Amino acid sequence: MSLVLAKSIDLPKKLLWDYKRAPSAYLWRLQRVADYFPLYGRDRKTVRALYENLKKLKIDETTKLLIKEYEKAWEKKSGKNKK
Repeated sequence: MSLVLAKSIDLPKKLLWDYKRAPSAYLWRLQRVADYFPLYGRDRKTVRALYENLKKLKIDETTKLLIKEYEKAWEKKSGKNKK
């Protein structure tokens, strides 16, 4: 799921200052968003892709915790944690 999900992630032009066109590699795109999280990438789809790929990305511990909290909040909002 994360592979398809991540491939469809659009990057804001502000994150592509050093590229005319964003590379298509999904991990590259996720890493670029992760480098600027939570300024960018707070939408449900991107948070889910970041969360599913935490171990594959180079992210500091604080940002990892923040991504996990956003994932929990999105799950709560969508009702997936109802018991």
